[in-house]
Amino acid sequence: MDITVQEALQIYPLSEGKLVAGAQGVSRVISALNLMEAPDIYNSMNEGALLLTTGYAIKESSESFVHLLQNLNACGSSGLGIKLGRYGKKIPNIVIEEADRLQFPLIELPSEITFSEQITALFHTQFERNKKLNQVLDMQKRLVDFAMQANDNSDYFVELSEILQCQFAVIDSWGKMLYNSTGCKEQELLRNWPWEPDYKLSRIQDNMIYRIPLLKSGKCLGYFLVMSASLSDGSSDKGVYHQAAVILSYHLEDIQNYESLAADQRLGNAIERYLQQQISQEEVIDQAITFRGNIWKGAYLCILTPVHSGSGDPAWKKSVLRSIHESMKNYQKMAACESHHLFVHNKLLSLFSLPEKNSADLTYIEQLTGSYAQLLGLLMDNPQQSFVSSIKHRLESLMDGYEQCVEAQRISEQLSLDSAIISFPDLEFFYILRHIPVQVMTKYTDSLLYPLLQKDEDYMAEMLRTLDAYFINNGLINDTAKELYIHRNTVLYRMEKIGELLKIDLKKPNDLLKIKLALMFRRLLK
Repeated sequence: MDITVQEALQIYPLSEGKLVAGAQGVSRVISALNLMEAPDIYNSMNEGALLLTTGYAIKESSESFVHLLQNLNACGSSGLGIKLGRYGKKIPNIVIEEADRLQFPLIELPSEITFSEQITALFHTQFERNKKLNQVLDMQKRLVDFAMQANDNSDYFVELSEILQCQFAVIDSWGKMLYNSTGCKEQELLRNWPWEPDYKLSRIQDNMIYRIPLLKSGKCLGYFLVMSASLSDGSSDKGVYHQAAVILSYHLEDIQNYESLAADQRLGNAIERYLQQQISQEEVIDQAITFRGNIWKGAYLCILTPVHSGSGDPAWKKSVLRSIHESMKNYQKMAACESHHLFVHNKLLSLFSLPEKNSADLTYIEQLTGSYAQLLGLLMDNPQQSFVSSIKHRLESLMDGYEQCVEAQRISEQLSLDSAIISFPDLEFFYILRHIPVQVMTKYTDSLLYPLLQKDEDYMAEMLRTLDAYFINNGLINDTAKELYIHRNTVLYRMEKIGELLKIDLKKPNDLLKIKLALMFRRLLK
C-alpha cells in the first residue's frame, strides 16, 4: 500500500473521521494497516503502518497514550486512528500536544463504522490504484513498442488512439487540424489561437482538455490535445500523455510529410480529372485551398518535369516524392521555399512559393530552378528537362501556370531546345507568333533575310548563329562572345556586316524587333 494519510482521509468512510493533531505529518505514507488492543503493539509494528484502535489498552492513563505515540513515531508508523465512545469520550490535550510536537497524525475515527469497513475501503482504493498503475505501465510499454516499430506504413493517430484509449486532437503549428476524435468542433478546440507553447488544462463542455506542446529541438511543431472527463492536475495519466506527445513530436514531421504528400496527390488527381473534363476548375481550386502553409498568399512558380523511368508505377511515384521532400532540406535556397510536388498524367508538377523579397528577382529564380533541375537529375540518375511558368500571384492562376508549362514543352519540342530549364516567359513570343499563318511567316522571313540567304551556306549559318546568340544574351556583346567562343571584336564585326547586308541598324529598337521576328519565324517554320 502506498497511500498518504492525507489521501486516506479523503476516502470514505475515513473521510467521516477527523484529524485532531499532527497535521504536518499527513504526507506520511501508509504501507500497511494494523489493529491494536495490546499496550506493546508497537514492538510488532512495521514502518509505515497505520494503527487502528479502540483505545482499550490506554484507557487508564494519558501517560500511556503519550508513551504509545512516542514509540509509534520512533518505529516509523504513519499514524494512529482511534475510535472513541466505548473506552473514552475525549482525547486528552496532553496527547494532542504531543502528537503535534511529533508531527504524528492522530485521527478520530467515526464510531458508527467498523474497522473492517475502513480497512476494506483503503485496500479497495489501493487495488484500484494498482490496477490503474498496471494499465499505465502497459500503455507505456505499448508506446515504447510503437515508437520503435512505427514506419511509413503506420497510421500514427489511429494506433495511438488504440493505445491511449482516449479521444484526442493533433494540431500543427499553422493551426491546421491533423486529427480530431474528440467530437468537439474545430473552432472550439482552436479557441484563442495562436497559442504560446505551454501546457494548459481547460474545460470544453463537460470534458477536460489537456494541451501539450509538441516540441522538437526547441521548436514547437504543433499541439497534442487530450480529452478526458476525469483529467485533473494530479492525474496519473498525464505521464502517459506526455510520453505520447514526445513520440508524436518525433514522428510529426513524417506525419506532416505524409499529409502533405496525400494533399499533393489529391490535387494531382483533381487536375487530371479537370483535364479530362470530369470536374470544373473551381473544384480544382477548392482542392488546392486545403494545402497548409502560405503558398497561395504570395508569388509562386509552376515547374513541369516529364519523367520516364517507372512513371506509371504508384510506388515509384511515391518514392520519388519522398526523396524530393527529404533532399530539398539539404538545398538551402529550396529549403527556404514552401513547395508541393504532384504527378499529373505521369509528369511531375512542382509548385514553389517565392519569398516576397525575391519574387521579382530573376537571378534568384534562375538559381532556384537550376538547383531543382540539378536535384532531379541526381534523384533520377539522369538529367531532366523542366518547364517553368511565369510568376503567378493568385491561386486561381494555378491552371494557367500548368498550361504555360505544357505550352513551353510543346514549343521546346517544336524548336528542338535542349536546355535543362525552359522558361515560358522566354518563349512567349513563339507562343503568340505560332498562330500566324505559315505563308505570312515565310514571306516575311524570305523578304527580310534574302541578302543573307543568298550568301555561301557556311557564311550564312555563322551569321545567323551569331544573331541567335546575340538575342539569347539580350544584346550583351561579352556574353555573346563567350557563348560563341570568339573575341568580342569578332562579334562587333559580324553585327556590323549583318546590318550592312540587310540594310538595317541594329542599334534601333524597330530594326532589332524586325530581325528578331524573322529569326523566330525561321525557327517556327523549321
